Formats: sequence, C-alpha cells, structure tokens
Amino acid sequence: MNKIIPLNPFNNVVASGIAICDLNNLLGSTLEAINLTLSGTTFSKSMITLIQLKANGKVIWESDGSKLDASELFKGNPADANRLCIDFMERNARTINAFQSGAIDLSPQSGIVSLRMEVTTSGATSPALTGLAELSPAVAVPGEEAIRFLIQRRHRVSYTVPAANSKVALPIPHIDPSGGGSVYKRIYIYSSSMNAVQIVRNGLVEFDSSTLDMNQIQRRAKRAPQSNLFVFDAMLDNVQSGRVWDTRPASGVTQAMFLATFSSTETITIETEEIIPLSMY
Repeated sequence: MNKIIPLNPFNNVVASGIAICDLNNLLGSTLEAINLTLSGTTFSKSMITLIQLKANGKVIWESDGSKLDASELFKGNPADANRLCIDFMERNARTINAFQSGAIDLSPQSGIVSLRMEVTTSGATSPALTGLAELSPAVAVPGEEAIRFLIQRRHRVSYTVPAANSKVALPIPHIDPSGGGSVYKRIYIYSSSMNAVQIVRNGLVEFDSSTLDMNQIQRRAKRAPQSNLFVFDAMLDNVQSGRVWDTRPASGVTQAMFLATFSSTETITIETEEIIPLSMY
C-alpha cells in the first residue's frame, strides 16, 4: 500500500435502503483494502445487513456488518465500534505473493471496467457513511505475474439445519468439483449450535474436530475465536502454498464434502474466502 484516498461519496445513505458508491476512480490501481466509517445519530454495524462489491456487474465480495466484524476480529484485527475493514490482503503471510494474492488488480489487463459497492442499511437514524481505499500501483513485476490475476472472492449462503443433533453436508458456495470447485482460504460458519466438523476430499477425511478443540488450536496460532462463529482456516500457519483447500477438478478432486454436527435446529450463514481468477465468476 502506497496510497490512501477517500472513496467517492455514497449516494442514498438512508435509514433503510441501499447506499451506492462508485469506485471507478480506483481503476488502474491494485485495491488492497476498503475502510468504512459509520457515523450519524444511530448507525451500528448490525444495521448494515448486506455489503456487496461488484466488478463488471458481478458480485465478487459480500457479507454484512456484524459478520464481517466477527471475521476480522477472528484474524486478530482490533475492534472499533464505528469502523469496518474489507481487507483483501493476508497481513501476516510468510511470503510476498501470499501477502498480496487476494488484492484486486484493476489494471486495464484485468478486464475489470466497472467497480461499485452497495451497502444495505436497516433501522438506522440519520446515518452517514464514508470510506478510504488502500491502493498500490498496478505494475508489471515478474515475480507477481503468477498471482496478479487472482482475487479474493467472498460469497455467502444461508442454510436451515433440519434437526437437532444432526450431521449434515453443508452447501458451501462453489464446493462441488462438478461445478468447477474453488480454492478456499477460509470458510466461516455463523452458528450458535455447531459443535463439530468433518471435511472429506476424494473419500479421505482430512479434518475432523470439535468446535472447542479447534478454537484452542486456533488460539495457539494467534487467532481470536469468536462466539457463534466456527472458522475452517486453511492458512492457520499463515502459509498459502500447499495449505489452501482446493476442490477443483483441475487439481484432481472428484468429491468434496463439508460435514457439520449441530446440537439444535437453526438457520446459519456460511461465508467463504476464496482465491480465484475473475474468469471463474
């Protein structure tokens, strides 16, 4: 990051509605992070019910205020009641390429010709929303050519657990190899009753743990587990190469399942952090 510039003003920042920010002024750079500041009479993160970043009209990143906040706290980022950060970087990665592999290349070669953010609010009072973009030059560095086309996708889905004490295969976005699969850095499960997870690839169990055991392992790795959030963190040691969870047929994967056990029925939200080229959207 060598530039920090204000975002264009948001349009339609209202008590309940969709605020829109045109980000086309960022084209030509590499987008590393977006920082949002909430102000006004009454405007909290829980009143942001959806955030979407759209490139060429396609949703490439989505979450909401509370869930984004929880996931950033899990990574060890500081709490701030009035600020949210959408960070496309791996700040603690052990290699330069892993550090910046999720940043969004907005150079002419990227194929991105339009970029905008939509923030849905509900129940606020006289809200105000501003932001800053962290940028670096979109330069052709030979050592970065292998990762320039990769961006961090975050997609979400809701799912209702059918029964208490049930073990179910979760509908992780893009997990199915027959649909092309994906490459996952993290999978976030926002749940109050999930107590165990088992992950299977090509018939082999690769991950089998209770929530309590996983939380302790993650604390040892300097993560900060949050209540009502389970994180499958493939980059727990901050290494990307050989660690990300790949379900693509091109990598020889024919089957992938994410099985979870719940103590009660509930509706959960699943959000992913994936590292893929724009062409896969």
